[in-house]
Amino acid sequence: EGPIVQIGSALGSTLGQLLKLSDERIRNLVACGAAAGIAATFNAPIAGVFFALEVILGEFSAGYFSTVVIASVTSSIIGRIFLGDTPAFPIPAYAPTAPLEIPLYAVLGVVAALAGVLFMRVLYWFEDLADAWRFPEYLKPAMGGLLIGALGLKFPHLFGVGYEAIEAALLNRFALETMALLALLKILATSLTIGSGGSGGVFAPSLFIGSMVGGAFGLLVHHWLPSSTALPGAYALVGMAAVFSAAARAPITAIIILFEMTQDYRIILPLMMATVVSTLVAGFLEKETIYTLKLKRRGIDVYARKDVDLMRTLRVEEAMTPISPVSYTHLTLPTKA
Repeated sequence: EGPIVQIGSALGSTLGQLLKLSDERIRNLVACGAAAGIAATFNAPIAGVFFALEVILGEFSAGYFSTVVIASVTSSIIGRIFLGDTPAFPIPAYAPTAPLEIPLYAVLGVVAALAGVLFMRVLYWFEDLADAWRFPEYLKPAMGGLLIGALGLKFPHLFGVGYEAIEAALLNRFALETMALLALLKILATSLTIGSGGSGGVFAPSLFIGSMVGGAFGLLVHHWLPSSTALPGAYALVGMAAVFSAAARAPITAIIILFEMTQDYRIILPLMMATVVSTLVAGFLEKETIYTLKLKRRGIDVYARKDVDLMRTLRVEEAMTPISPVSYTHLTLPTKA
C-alpha cells in the first residue's frame, strides 16, 4: 500500500506541475492521487477520502473534499471492475457481549498506543543506524534482506503484507505467545526493510501488529472473563485500527477503513473507543506521526504551514538583492566642511 499511495501522489503532483498549476492545486492533486490509491487497493473509497484529508492535507475544507471524493469514487469504481467488490478480510460477525466490556477496549487502546509508538521509535532508530553505517549504499538493502530472510526461515508469516496471518488472528487460530512474538518480530522486520533502504509502507504492518496485539489482549481477557467478553478475534480487529491510528494520528481513517475492509458495523462502538484512546495516548507520548517524523528531522514542519511567519521560511540569500560593484560608482561619500 505504501508504493500505491506514493504512485498516486506522484501522478497528481506531476500532472499539476506539467499544467503549471499553483502550489495549492498541486497539493490538492497529491491528495487526490493518495485517496485514489487507497480506494482502489483496499476497496475503501470513504477511507481513501479521509486518509487524504487527515494524513496528506491535515485539514478539511469543501474545496478539497469535493475533488478528493471524485478521485476516490472514480478509482474505486475502476478497481471494482477488475478486482471485484469483496471485503479485504472476510471474517465472522463480532459484537460486544455486554456494555461493561467497552472499558476493556479502552485499555486495549492504551496498549495499542504503546505498540504504535514503539513501532515508530524502532523504525527510525534503524533508519538512523543504517544512515550512520559506513557501508556501500547499494549493499544496505541486500544486508537487510539477508536478515529478514533469516527471520522468515523460522517465522514465514513475517513475509509480505501478512494478510494471511491477520486472518488467522481474526479467526482465533494463534496462541497467545505466538501473537505476542509475531507483533514484536513484525516491528523488527518492517524496520529492517525500510531502514536498510528497501521499499514498503507502514499501513499494512500497522494492521499486522495491531491484529497480533489485539488478539493477544483478547485471549487474556477472554480467559479471565469468558462469559462477559467477545472472542479474541474481536479484539484483534479493533487492535488493527487502534495501532494504525496511534502511529498515524488518523482516527477517522482508522475507524472507517476497518469498517469498509470488513463490512461489519456491529464492532463500531469498541472500534471508536479503542481508536480514540490510542490516538490520545500516542499523541501524549510522541508529538509527531510515523509519516511526519522523517519530515520533521529534515526541518520541514507540516503542521506550521498555515501559521508560520513567512519570513521564517526564507533564507537571507532568497530575500536579498545582490548589488554589483558597478552599482557603487554613483555613490558619493560625505566630506568634511
